Amino acid sequence: RMKKSILSIIILFPILIFAQSAKRGIIVPIIDSLETSEKYCCILSPEDGFSVYDNPNGKVIGTLKRIGNIKKDDQVPYKIYLVTGKKIVKINNYQEISYEIYAINYTDSIQGFVKVLDASKNYWLKVAEITQKGFKTVNWFDHLINQSEHVLGYYAKEPGLRLRTEPNSNSEIIGSVRGDLFEIKLSKETIGQWCKVKIIKYKEHPCNTELTEEQNIEYKSEGWLKIVDDNGEPNLWNYTRGC
Repeated sequence: RMKKSILSIIILFPILIFAQSAKRGIIVPIIDSLETSEKYCCILSPEDGFSVYDNPNGKVIGTLKRIGNIKKDDQVPYKIYLVTGKKIVKINNYQEISYEIYAINYTDSIQGFVKVLDASKNYWLKVAEITQKGFKTVNWFDHLINQSEHVLGYYAKEPGLRLRTEPNSNSEIIGSVRGDLFEIKLSKETIGQWCKVKIIKYKEHPCNTELTEEQNIEYKSEGWLKIVDDNGEPNLWNYTRGC
């Protein structure tokens, strides 16, 4: 009975870690591919914004929205504000996820709410309202997988990642993946925070070389990478503006 309990803990531990790491992500339109629509630009948000709560299932304390007349200021779509009563605060808590497209990111998810803006303060959006307004929450892991076919390639954030034979930190290391000469292609084969990947090691970056593709490839390999960390933040990045 003791052995069975220990085995259950070993199996459950990575699942619990992944459940925790899946609590961070971004808010994007329900339509899957941003690249196929010219409808979206700048900071992704509905026209009337999102209601901001002081706690999950708490009270509404303001609105997160764009403000201004685009005819007078063409930068209006690139600005978003927290409006609480007469107080208006410009917000910079969003991330570029594609060319000229920025998503509001969240740092926690609980009871049908996501925590946004300053992680040290209580600002929450209601997931049901996000959905009702044509948007959805996507954790970073799923976003990386969903967008992998639309990016030129992913690269490991500093200080780099270890490519392994199995999806766990105790398995054999195949090699290190560091810098933008190591192009990472994700597969749909995933376990927990890990994804099976193909690696192409270039001699020179494909955007800045006169070598042919064949001449430029130093080697190829494949294995498993931990593509989000234990906090749920991406271990990968990509050039959002192409070459």
